[in-house]
Amino acid sequence: MKIEVFISSNQSEFASERQFIVDNIRNDPVFDSYFNVYIFEEDSAKAEPSDKVFIERVEKADIYIGLIGNEYGFGYAGGISATEFEFNRFNDKNPNSYFFVKMDDDADDKSKKFFNRIKDSKRYKRFKTNDDLIREVKIALKECMIGHSKRNIFDSTSIENSTYDDVDETAIGLFKKFLKNKTLKELFNERSNEQILECIGAGKIDPKGVFHLNNAGALFFAKDITKFGLDYEVKMVRFNGVDRRVLIDQMTSTSSIFILLNQFESFFNRNTKIGTFIQGFESYDIPEYPIEAVREAFVNAVAHRDYSLTDDCITFYIYDDRILVSSPGGLPDPLTVEDLKIEVNPKHRNKTICRIFKYTKFMEHFGTGINRMRGEMLDSGLPEPEFYDGNYFKVILRGPNGKLIVTEKHLKENSIDLSDYDLNKRQLEAVTVMFNEGVKFTYKSYAQHFNVSLTTSKRDLQSLVDQNIVNKYDVDSVKTFSSNGLGH
Repeated sequence: MKIEVFISSNQSEFASERQFIVDNIRNDPVFDSYFNVYIFEEDSAKAEPSDKVFIERVEKADIYIGLIGNEYGFGYAGGISATEFEFNRFNDKNPNSYFFVKMDDDADDKSKKFFNRIKDSKRYKRFKTNDDLIREVKIALKECMIGHSKRNIFDSTSIENSTYDDVDETAIGLFKKFLKNKTLKELFNERSNEQILECIGAGKIDPKGVFHLNNAGALFFAKDITKFGLDYEVKMVRFNGVDRRVLIDQMTSTSSIFILLNQFESFFNRNTKIGTFIQGFESYDIPEYPIEAVREAFVNAVAHRDYSLTDDCITFYIYDDRILVSSPGGLPDPLTVEDLKIEVNPKHRNKTICRIFKYTKFMEHFGTGINRMRGEMLDSGLPEPEFYDGNYFKVILRGPNGKLIVTEKHLKENSIDLSDYDLNKRQLEAVTVMFNEGVKFTYKSYAQHFNVSLTTSKRDLQSLVDQNIVNKYDVDSVKTFSSNGLGH
Protein backbone atom coordinates (compact mmCIF):
# COMPACT_ATOMS: atom_id res chain seq x y z
CA MET A 1 0.00 0.00 0.00
CA LYS A 2 1.12 3.54 -0.69
CA ILE A 3 2.05 6.02 2.03
CA GLU A 4 -0.70 8.67 2.33
CA VAL A 5 0.48 12.31 2.24
CA PHE A 6 -1.83 15.21 3.18
CA ILE A 7 -0.97 18.70 1.87
CA SER A 8 -2.29 21.50 4.11
CA SER A 9 -2.07 25.29 3.65
CA ASN A 10 -4.01 28.47 2.98
CA GLN A 11 -5.43 27.35 -0.37
CA SER A 12 -5.57 30.76 -2.03
CA GLU A 13 -2.04 31.79 -1.05
CA PHE A 14 -0.40 28.51 -2.06
CA ALA A 15 -2.64 27.27 -4.91
CA SER A 16 0.23 26.95 -7.41
CA GLU A 17 2.65 25.43 -4.86
CA ARG A 18 0.12 22.77 -3.80
CA GLN A 19 -0.45 21.66 -7.39
CA PHE A 20 3.30 21.84 -8.08
CA ILE A 21 4.00 19.37 -5.27
CA VAL A 22 1.29 16.98 -6.44
CA ASP A 23 2.40 17.05 -10.08
CA ASN A 24 6.09 16.53 -9.24
CA ILE A 25 5.45 13.57 -6.93
CA ARG A 26 3.06 11.89 -9.35
CA ASN A 27 5.40 12.39 -12.29
CA ASP A 28 8.38 10.88 -10.45
CA PRO A 29 8.15 7.06 -10.88
CA VAL A 30 9.96 6.31 -7.61
CA PHE A 31 8.04 8.74 -5.39
CA ASP A 32 4.74 7.97 -7.10
CA SER A 33 5.21 4.26 -6.41
CA TYR A 34 5.57 5.00 -2.68
CA PHE A 35 3.28 7.98 -2.02
CA ASN A 36 -0.33 8.95 -2.63
CA VAL A 37 -0.46 12.76 -2.36
CA TYR A 38 -3.74 14.49 -1.49
CA ILE A 39 -4.94 18.09 -1.89
CA PHE A 40 -8.49 19.12 -1.09
CA GLU A 41 -9.05 20.77 -4.49
CA GLU A 42 -9.33 17.35 -6.10
CA ASP A 43 -12.24 16.43 -3.80
CA SER A 44 -13.94 19.81 -3.61
CA ALA A 45 -16.70 18.83 -6.04
CA LYS A 46 -17.89 15.89 -3.91
CA ALA A 47 -21.44 15.97 -2.56
CA GLU A 48 -20.28 15.31 1.01
CA PRO A 49 -19.67 18.28 3.34
CA SER A 50 -16.20 19.67 2.69
CA ASP A 51 -15.07 19.47 6.31
CA LYS A 52 -16.07 15.78 6.48
CA VAL A 53 -13.97 15.07 3.36
CA PHE A 54 -10.73 16.69 4.51
CA ILE A 55 -11.06 15.53 8.12
CA GLU A 56 -11.34 11.90 6.96
CA ARG A 57 -8.32 12.33 4.69
CA VAL A 58 -6.10 14.00 7.28
CA GLU A 59 -6.96 11.41 9.92
CA LYS A 60 -5.96 8.50 7.68
CA ALA A 61 -2.81 10.25 6.40
CA ASP A 62 0.65 8.89 7.22
CA ILE A 63 2.43 12.23 6.59
CA TYR A 64 1.30 15.83 7.04
CA ILE A 65 2.93 18.56 4.92
CA GLY A 66 2.03 22.10 5.94
CA LEU A 67 2.83 25.32 4.09
CA ILE A 68 2.99 28.52 6.15
CA GLY A 69 3.01 31.92 4.45
CA ASN A 70 2.03 35.51 5.10
CA GLU A 71 -1.72 34.87 5.36
CA TYR A 72 -3.01 32.76 8.21
CA GLY A 73 -6.38 32.16 6.56
CA PHE A 74 -9.99 32.44 7.67
CA GLY A 75 -11.02 31.11 11.05
CA TYR A 76 -12.43 27.59 10.76
CA ALA A 77 -13.06 26.25 14.27
CA GLY A 78 -12.54 28.13 17.50
CA GLY A 79 -10.88 30.94 15.59
CA ILE A 80 -8.06 28.80 14.13
CA SER A 81 -7.46 28.33 10.41
CA ALA A 82 -8.24 25.14 8.50
CA THR A 83 -4.48 24.56 8.18
CA GLU A 84 -3.89 24.63 11.93
CA PHE A 85 -7.08 22.65 12.56
CA GLU A 86 -5.89 19.91 10.16
CA PHE A 87 -2.49 19.88 11.84
CA ASN A 88 -4.09 19.46 15.25
CA ARG A 89 -6.20 16.50 14.07
CA PHE A 90 -3.15 14.85 12.52
CA ASN A 91 -0.73 15.63 15.35
CA ASP A 92 -2.97 13.97 17.93
CA LYS A 93 -2.13 10.56 16.43
CA ASN A 94 0.98 10.92 14.27
CA PRO A 95 4.31 12.79 14.64
CA ASN A 96 5.22 12.69 10.92
CA SER A 97 4.57 16.34 10.11
CA TYR A 98 6.76 18.63 8.02
CA PHE A 99 6.39 22.38 7.49
CA PHE A 100 7.69 24.54 4.66
CA VAL A 101 7.73 28.25 5.33
CA LYS A 102 7.58 31.21 2.94
CA MET A 103 7.14 34.25 5.22
CA ASP A 104 8.46 37.79 5.34
CA ASP A 105 8.07 40.72 7.71
CA ASP A 106 4.60 41.48 6.32
CA ALA A 107 3.14 38.20 7.57
CA ASP A 108 0.03 38.64 9.70
CA ASP A 109 0.25 38.09 13.44
CA LYS A 110 -1.68 34.81 13.49
CA SER A 111 0.58 33.34 10.83
CA LYS A 112 3.66 34.34 12.87
CA LYS A 113 2.10 32.84 15.99
CA PHE A 114 1.39 29.55 14.19
CA PHE A 115 4.99 29.45 12.96
CA ASN A 116 6.33 30.14 16.46
CA ARG A 117 4.25 27.26 17.72
CA ILE A 118 5.82 24.68 15.40
CA LYS A 119 9.35 26.00 14.84
CA ASP A 120 10.88 24.67 18.06
CA SER A 121 9.22 21.28 18.14
CA LYS A 122 8.61 20.36 14.52
CA ARG A 123 10.71 19.90 11.42
CA TYR A 124 10.51 22.83 9.04
CA LYS A 125 12.42 24.37 6.11
CA ARG A 126 12.20 27.77 4.50
CA PHE A 127 11.82 28.11 0.72
CA LYS A 128 11.74 30.88 -1.85
CA THR A 129 10.98 29.14 -5.15
CA ASN A 130 8.98 26.11 -6.19
CA ASP A 131 12.22 24.31 -6.99
CA ASP A 132 13.41 24.93 -3.43
CA LEU A 133 10.09 23.64 -2.15
CA ILE A 134 9.96 20.39 -4.09
CA ARG A 135 13.60 19.62 -3.27
CA GLU A 136 12.92 19.93 0.45
CA VAL A 137 9.62 18.05 0.21
CA LYS A 138 11.36 15.13 -1.50
CA ILE A 139 14.09 15.07 1.14
CA ALA A 140 11.39 14.84 3.83
CA LEU A 141 9.48 12.13 1.97
CA LYS A 142 12.65 10.12 1.40
CA GLU A 143 13.31 10.23 5.15
CA CYS A 144 9.82 8.87 5.74
CA MET A 145 10.27 6.28 3.01
CA ILE A 146 13.36 4.87 4.71
CA GLY A 147 11.71 4.88 8.12
CA HIS A 148 8.57 3.26 6.74
CA SER A 149 10.60 0.53 5.06
CA LYS A 150 12.43 -0.24 8.30
CA ARG A 151 9.16 -0.52 10.21
CA ASN A 152 7.41 -2.59 7.54
CA ILE A 153 9.72 -5.31 6.25
CA PHE A 154 7.80 -6.67 3.31
CA ASP A 155 8.73 -10.31 3.15
CA SER A 156 8.40 -11.13 6.87
CA THR A 157 5.03 -9.38 7.27
CA SER A 158 2.41 -11.90 8.40
CA ILE A 159 -0.82 -12.39 6.41
CA GLU A 160 -3.32 -12.81 9.21
CA ASN A 161 -6.20 -13.89 6.97
CA SER A 162 -4.20 -16.80 5.55
CA THR A 163 -4.16 -20.44 6.72
CA TYR A 164 -2.55 -23.65 5.56
CA ASP A 165 -5.56 -24.11 3.25
CA ASP A 166 -3.99 -21.37 1.10
CA VAL A 167 -0.83 -23.45 0.58
CA ASP A 168 -0.30 -25.21 -2.75
CA GLU A 169 0.85 -28.81 -2.29
CA THR A 170 2.46 -28.67 -5.75
CA ALA A 171 4.69 -25.83 -4.58
CA ILE A 172 5.61 -27.83 -1.46
CA GLY A 173 6.55 -30.77 -3.69
CA LEU A 174 8.73 -28.61 -5.90
CA PHE A 175 10.45 -27.17 -2.83
CA LYS A 176 11.30 -30.70 -1.69
CA LYS A 177 12.54 -31.52 -5.20
CA PHE A 178 14.81 -28.46 -5.35
CA LEU A 179 16.20 -28.80 -1.81
CA LYS A 180 19.97 -29.05 -1.44
CA ASN A 181 19.81 -29.10 2.36
CA LYS A 182 19.90 -32.76 3.47
CA THR A 183 18.88 -31.99 7.06
CA LEU A 184 15.74 -30.24 5.87
CA LYS A 185 14.92 -33.12 3.52
CA GLU A 186 15.05 -35.53 6.47
CA LEU A 187 12.91 -33.15 8.54
CA PHE A 188 10.00 -33.64 6.13
CA ASN A 189 9.74 -37.20 7.49
CA GLU A 190 9.49 -35.98 11.08
CA ARG A 191 7.50 -32.72 10.99
CA SER A 192 4.25 -31.46 9.49
CA ASN A 193 4.34 -29.17 6.48
CA GLU A 194 3.16 -26.30 8.68
CA GLN A 195 6.14 -26.85 10.99
CA ILE A 196 8.53 -27.04 8.02
CA LEU A 197 7.18 -23.77 6.61
CA GLU A 198 7.60 -22.11 10.00
CA CYS A 199 11.14 -23.50 10.25
CA ILE A 200 12.22 -21.94 6.94
CA GLY A 201 10.58 -18.59 7.74
CA ALA A 202 7.57 -18.84 5.41
CA GLY A 203 5.04 -18.17 8.16
CA LYS A 204 4.07 -18.73 11.80
CA ILE A 205 1.85 -21.06 13.80
CA ASP A 206 -0.18 -18.91 16.20
CA PRO A 207 -0.97 -19.86 19.84
CA LYS A 208 -4.20 -21.50 18.68
CA GLY A 209 -2.26 -23.78 16.32
CA VAL A 210 -3.36 -22.00 13.13
CA PHE A 211 -0.65 -21.49 10.51
CA HIS A 212 -0.39 -18.11 8.77
CA LEU A 213 1.77 -17.39 5.73
CA ASN A 214 3.90 -14.27 5.60
CA ASN A 215 4.43 -12.38 2.34
CA ALA A 216 7.53 -14.39 1.45
CA GLY A 217 5.71 -17.62 2.18
CA ALA A 218 2.82 -16.54 -0.04
CA LEU A 219 5.19 -15.79 -2.93
CA PHE A 220 6.70 -19.28 -2.67
CA PHE A 221 3.76 -21.44 -1.62
CA ALA A 222 0.33 -19.78 -2.05
CA LYS A 223 -2.23 -21.27 -4.40
CA ASP A 224 -3.33 -17.75 -5.36
CA ILE A 225 -0.87 -14.94 -4.60
CA THR A 226 -3.27 -12.29 -5.92
CA LYS A 227 -5.74 -13.17 -3.13
CA PHE A 228 -3.49 -11.32 -0.68
CA GLY A 229 -3.07 -8.15 -2.74
CA LEU A 230 0.67 -8.63 -3.28
CA ASP A 231 2.11 -6.76 -6.23
CA TYR A 232 3.64 -9.73 -8.01
CA GLU A 233 3.68 -10.35 -11.74
CA VAL A 234 6.26 -11.57 -14.25
CA LYS A 235 6.10 -10.94 -18.00
CA MET A 236 8.10 -13.06 -20.43
CA VAL A 237 8.31 -12.06 -24.09
CA ARG A 238 10.25 -13.33 -27.13
CA PHE A 239 10.62 -10.55 -29.68
CA ASN A 240 11.41 -11.00 -33.36
CA GLY A 241 14.52 -8.92 -34.04
CA VAL A 242 16.37 -6.52 -31.77
CA ASP A 243 13.47 -4.23 -30.76
CA ARG A 244 9.95 -4.59 -29.37
CA ARG A 245 7.91 -4.22 -32.52
CA VAL A 246 7.03 -7.86 -33.26
CA LEU A 247 6.25 -10.57 -30.68
CA ILE A 248 6.87 -14.26 -31.31
CA ASP A 249 5.88 -15.65 -27.91
CA GLN A 250 4.71 -14.22 -24.59
CA MET A 251 3.31 -15.20 -21.22
CA THR A 252 2.37 -13.40 -18.00
CA SER A 253 2.57 -15.27 -14.71
CA THR A 254 1.47 -14.73 -11.12
CA SER A 255 2.36 -18.31 -10.20
CA SER A 256 4.24 -19.03 -6.99
CA ILE A 257 8.01 -18.88 -7.30
CA PHE A 258 8.92 -22.55 -7.79
CA ILE A 259 6.17 -23.02 -10.37
CA LEU A 260 7.30 -19.76 -11.99
CA LEU A 261 10.87 -21.10 -12.28
CA ASN A 262 9.58 -24.12 -14.19
CA GLN A 263 7.61 -21.78 -16.46
CA PHE A 264 10.72 -19.65 -16.97
CA GLU A 265 12.84 -22.64 -17.97
CA SER A 266 10.19 -23.89 -20.40
CA PHE A 267 9.86 -20.40 -21.95
CA PHE A 268 13.65 -20.07 -22.22
CA ASN A 269 14.09 -23.48 -23.85
CA ARG A 270 11.43 -22.95 -26.49
CA ASN A 271 12.64 -19.46 -27.39
CA THR A 272 16.42 -19.97 -27.59
CA LYS A 273 18.41 -22.12 -29.97
CA ILE A 274 20.62 -25.15 -29.53
CA GLY A 275 23.23 -25.73 -32.21
CA THR A 276 25.27 -28.87 -32.79
CA PHE A 277 29.02 -29.26 -33.31
CA ILE A 278 30.57 -32.52 -34.52
CA GLN A 279 34.12 -33.58 -33.80
CA GLY A 280 35.13 -37.08 -34.81
CA PHE A 281 32.35 -39.39 -33.77
CA GLU A 282 31.08 -37.00 -31.04
CA SER A 283 28.17 -34.58 -31.46
CA TYR A 284 27.97 -31.70 -28.95
CA ASP A 285 25.01 -29.51 -28.03
CA ILE A 286 25.89 -25.79 -28.16
CA PRO A 287 23.20 -23.71 -26.40
CA GLU A 288 22.71 -20.11 -27.47
CA TYR A 289 23.01 -18.98 -23.81
CA PRO A 290 24.22 -20.82 -20.71
CA ILE A 291 21.03 -21.58 -18.78
CA GLU A 292 22.90 -21.26 -15.46
CA ALA A 293 23.71 -17.58 -16.12
CA VAL A 294 20.22 -16.73 -17.36
CA ARG A 295 18.57 -18.51 -14.45
CA GLU A 296 20.82 -16.64 -12.00
CA ALA A 297 19.72 -13.30 -13.47
CA PHE A 298 16.06 -14.35 -13.32
CA VAL A 299 16.24 -15.65 -9.74
CA ASN A 300 18.00 -12.44 -8.64
CA ALA A 301 15.18 -10.39 -10.21
CA VAL A 302 12.59 -12.32 -8.18
CA ALA A 303 14.60 -12.42 -4.95
CA HIS A 304 15.74 -8.79 -4.85
CA ARG A 305 12.77 -7.00 -6.37
CA ASP A 306 11.42 -4.04 -4.39
CA TYR A 307 7.95 -5.42 -3.64
CA SER A 308 6.83 -2.14 -2.07
CA LEU A 309 6.71 -0.63 -5.58
CA THR A 310 3.18 -1.13 -6.87
CA ASP A 311 1.64 -1.48 -10.33
CA ASP A 312 4.84 -2.85 -11.83
CA CYS A 313 6.35 -6.20 -12.75
CA ILE A 314 9.51 -8.18 -13.44
CA THR A 315 10.20 -8.55 -17.17
CA PHE A 316 12.17 -11.24 -19.01
CA TYR A 317 12.71 -10.25 -22.64
CA ILE A 318 14.48 -12.34 -25.28
CA TYR A 319 15.68 -10.58 -28.45
CA ASP A 320 17.64 -11.97 -31.39
CA ASP A 321 20.90 -10.66 -29.95
CA ARG A 322 20.37 -10.40 -26.17
CA ILE A 323 18.32 -11.21 -23.10
CA LEU A 324 17.11 -8.40 -20.82
CA VAL A 325 15.98 -9.06 -17.24
CA SER A 326 14.47 -6.09 -15.42
CA SER A 327 13.28 -5.84 -11.80
CA PRO A 328 11.50 -2.90 -10.11
CA GLY A 329 13.72 -1.11 -7.61
CA GLY A 330 17.42 -0.30 -7.71
CA LEU A 331 20.25 -2.00 -5.87
CA PRO A 332 19.84 -2.07 -2.07
CA ASP A 333 21.84 0.65 -0.31
CA PRO A 334 24.79 0.98 -0.21
CA LEU A 335 25.52 -1.31 -3.18
CA THR A 336 26.47 0.20 -6.54
CA VAL A 337 27.02 -1.33 -9.97
CA GLU A 338 30.77 -0.90 -9.41
CA ASP A 339 30.49 -3.11 -6.33
CA LEU A 340 29.19 -5.94 -8.53
CA LYS A 341 32.58 -6.12 -10.25
CA ILE A 342 34.24 -7.25 -7.03
CA GLU A 343 33.37 -9.71 -4.29
CA VAL A 344 31.39 -7.91 -1.57
CA ASN A 345 29.28 -9.04 1.33
CA PRO A 346 25.78 -9.82 0.05
CA LYS A 347 23.07 -7.19 0.62
CA HIS A 348 19.55 -8.57 0.68
CA ARG A 349 16.49 -6.34 0.43
CA ASN A 350 14.25 -9.35 1.06
CA LYS A 351 16.03 -11.43 3.69
CA THR A 352 13.22 -13.92 4.20
CA ILE A 353 12.84 -14.58 0.46
CA CYS A 354 16.61 -15.11 0.17
CA ARG A 355 16.58 -17.33 3.24
CA ILE A 356 14.03 -19.66 1.63
CA PHE A 357 15.93 -19.62 -1.65
CA LYS A 358 19.18 -20.56 0.11
CA TYR A 359 17.80 -23.98 1.01
CA THR A 360 17.44 -24.79 -2.70
CA LYS A 361 19.75 -25.20 -5.67
CA PHE A 362 18.74 -21.78 -6.99
CA MET A 363 20.72 -19.45 -4.75
CA GLU A 364 24.08 -19.36 -3.02
CA HIS A 365 23.80 -17.24 0.12
CA PHE A 366 27.29 -15.82 0.11
CA GLY A 367 27.29 -13.24 -2.67
CA THR A 368 28.76 -15.47 -5.38
CA GLY A 369 25.86 -15.36 -7.85
CA ILE A 370 27.10 -12.40 -9.92
CA ASN A 371 30.57 -13.91 -10.30
CA ARG A 372 29.11 -17.28 -11.30
CA MET A 373 26.90 -15.54 -13.86
CA ARG A 374 29.94 -13.73 -15.24
CA GLY A 375 31.97 -16.95 -15.34
CA GLU A 376 29.27 -18.92 -17.18
CA MET A 377 29.00 -16.25 -19.87
CA LEU A 378 32.77 -16.00 -20.40
CA ASP A 379 33.17 -19.80 -20.43
CA SER A 380 30.54 -19.90 -23.19
CA GLY A 381 32.50 -17.39 -25.29
CA LEU A 382 29.97 -14.60 -24.63
CA PRO A 383 30.46 -11.07 -23.25
CA GLU A 384 30.23 -10.41 -19.52
CA PRO A 385 26.78 -9.48 -18.21
CA GLU A 386 25.92 -5.76 -18.21
CA PHE A 387 24.28 -4.22 -15.13
CA TYR A 388 22.25 -1.01 -14.94
CA ASP A 389 20.88 0.57 -11.77
CA GLY A 390 18.07 3.11 -11.39
CA ASN A 391 14.31 2.84 -10.89
CA TYR A 392 14.82 -0.70 -12.20
CA PHE A 393 17.78 -3.02 -11.86
CA LYS A 394 18.55 -4.43 -15.29
CA VAL A 395 20.80 -7.25 -16.49
CA ILE A 396 21.68 -7.63 -20.17
CA LEU A 397 23.14 -10.91 -21.42
CA ARG A 398 24.54 -10.56 -24.95
CA GLY A 399 24.15 -13.63 -27.17
CA PRO A 400 26.17 -15.02 -30.09
CA ASN A 401 23.86 -13.22 -32.56
CA GLY A 402 23.42 -16.21 -34.86
CA LYS A 403 26.97 -17.57 -34.60
CA LEU A 404 27.91 -21.02 -33.34
CA ILE A 405 30.53 -20.40 -30.64
CA VAL A 406 32.27 -23.57 -29.45
CA THR A 407 34.37 -23.49 -26.26
CA GLU A 408 36.09 -26.00 -23.99
CA LYS A 409 33.07 -25.75 -21.69
CA HIS A 410 30.82 -27.11 -24.44
CA LEU A 411 33.23 -29.93 -25.37
CA LYS A 412 33.37 -31.11 -21.74
CA GLU A 413 29.62 -31.40 -21.47
CA ASN A 414 27.37 -34.30 -22.51
CA SER A 415 27.72 -35.37 -26.10
CA ILE A 416 26.06 -37.77 -28.50
CA ASP A 417 28.19 -40.65 -29.79
CA LEU A 418 27.62 -40.83 -33.54
CA SER A 419 29.07 -44.33 -33.58
CA ASP A 420 25.71 -45.38 -32.09
CA TYR A 421 24.17 -44.47 -35.45
CA ASP A 422 24.46 -46.53 -38.61
CA LEU A 423 26.66 -44.12 -40.60
CA ASN A 424 29.18 -44.77 -43.32
CA LYS A 425 32.21 -42.56 -43.89
CA ARG A 426 30.38 -40.38 -46.46
CA GLN A 427 27.42 -39.84 -44.17
CA LEU A 428 29.64 -38.91 -41.21
CA GLU A 429 31.46 -36.31 -43.30
CA ALA A 430 28.15 -34.97 -44.65
CA VAL A 431 26.65 -34.66 -41.17
CA THR A 432 29.81 -32.91 -39.92
CA VAL A 433 29.73 -30.17 -42.59
CA MET A 434 25.95 -29.83 -42.28
CA PHE A 435 26.15 -29.18 -38.54
CA ASN A 436 29.45 -27.30 -38.27
CA GLU A 437 29.29 -25.23 -41.46
CA GLY A 438 25.56 -25.06 -42.19
CA VAL A 439 25.96 -26.80 -45.57
CA LYS A 440 22.79 -28.08 -47.26
CA PHE A 441 22.72 -30.98 -49.72
CA THR A 442 20.48 -32.03 -52.56
CA TYR A 443 20.59 -35.48 -54.14
CA LYS A 444 22.64 -34.01 -56.98
CA SER A 445 25.12 -31.98 -54.88
CA TYR A 446 25.67 -34.92 -52.51
CA ALA A 447 26.40 -37.22 -55.46
CA GLN A 448 28.84 -34.69 -56.92
CA HIS A 449 30.56 -33.96 -53.56
CA PHE A 450 31.27 -37.66 -52.88
CA ASN A 451 31.54 -38.78 -56.53
CA VAL A 452 28.77 -41.37 -56.21
CA SER A 453 25.66 -42.19 -58.18
CA LEU A 454 22.27 -40.53 -57.58
CA THR A 455 20.98 -43.90 -56.32
CA THR A 456 23.72 -44.02 -53.63
CA SER A 457 23.09 -40.34 -52.81
CA LYS A 458 19.38 -40.99 -52.28
CA ARG A 459 20.09 -44.06 -50.13
CA ASP A 460 22.60 -42.20 -47.90
CA LEU A 461 20.44 -39.12 -47.39
CA GLN A 462 17.24 -41.06 -46.80
CA SER A 463 19.03 -43.12 -44.14
CA LEU A 464 20.01 -39.89 -42.35
CA VAL A 465 16.39 -38.74 -42.48
CA ASP A 466 15.12 -42.08 -41.16
CA GLN A 467 17.52 -41.83 -38.19
CA ASN A 468 16.25 -38.32 -37.46
CA ILE A 469 19.67 -36.77 -38.02
CA VAL A 470 18.77 -34.48 -40.92
CA ASN A 471 15.60 -32.86 -42.26
CA LYS A 472 14.25 -33.17 -45.80
CA TYR A 473 12.22 -30.38 -47.40
CA ASP A 474 11.38 -28.96 -50.84
CA VAL A 475 13.03 -25.82 -52.24
CA ASP A 476 11.58 -24.96 -55.62
CA SER A 477 10.56 -28.61 -56.02
CA VAL A 478 14.13 -29.79 -55.29
CA LYS A 479 14.62 -32.19 -52.37
CA THR A 480 17.00 -30.45 -49.92
CA PHE A 481 18.61 -31.82 -46.73
CA SER A 482 19.91 -29.89 -43.71
CA SER A 483 20.84 -30.54 -40.08
CA ASN A 484 18.08 -30.80 -37.49
CA GLY A 485 20.17 -30.66 -34.30
CA LEU A 486 19.88 -34.40 -33.72
CA GLY A 487 16.36 -34.08 -32.48
CA HIS A 488 16.70 -30.68 -30.71
